[in-house]
Amino acid sequence: MGLRYSPHDIGDKTREIYHQILQSSKNITEGNFTRIGTDDLRTIFELYDRSFFDNFFTTNYVGKISFHLSKRMTSAGGKTLYRKGTKTFEIGLSTTLIFQSFHDGDREVKVNGVVCRDRLEAVLRIFEHEMIHLLEFALFEKSSCSQPQYKILSRNIFNHSDVMHQLITQKERAHKKYNLQVGDRVAFRLNGQTYNGILARITKRATVMVNNPGGHIMDSRGNRYVKWYVPVHFLGK
Repeated sequence: MGLRYSPHDIGDKTREIYHQILQSSKNITEGNFTRIGTDDLRTIFELYDRSFFDNFFTTNYVGKISFHLSKRMTSAGGKTLYRKGTKTFEIGLSTTLIFQSFHDGDREVKVNGVVCRDRLEAVLRIFEHEMIHLLEFALFEKSSCSQPQYKILSRNIFNHSDVMHQLITQKERAHKKYNLQVGDRVAFRLNGQTYNGILARITKRATVMVNNPGGHIMDSRGNRYVKWYVPVHFLGK
């Protein structure tokens, strides 16, 4: 599929998609929207398919492409699944990363090397990334954004200069808002008791390793721990 667009044409097409979504969506009524539904993802998909792929997917994969929103995706902005057995696809979007980005005072956000001014622009850039995965899966039954073929397609079709996002992650938000980072010694209270431990991971919740002689997790020095999952805002130093 020899698709290639000029930066000018890409800009025109993506701006038109942006405005069409604002005009048609019940949820997305401004750039920094506060609600989004799977019907919005389908609309975005259809607009991109029509504008960039000449309805290739709509024509050839009717009923085989589904969409979902995920609160559990805390590192990837989007994800495309391909099931070879049924020849079906599923595109997912992280609402966690989208909704915790673009608040007052936040740093600049880039997705695929493109500066995004608001959540809708970020969603569109993520969706473009997933559309290239979808294209590769449809044509070759495999896809990897680390490979040259993917990077060539993403540059030719969407003028992407990178394959990564710089949305604000749980780790970054925890550091900025609570001055917490992995490796810190932290404390939290539960049922009237205070527990002290080491902050091991930050996703939707914080993973805290609390020293306990009866714990099933042991470090290289023989110390034993119990793993606790704690809301980040419960933690103190």
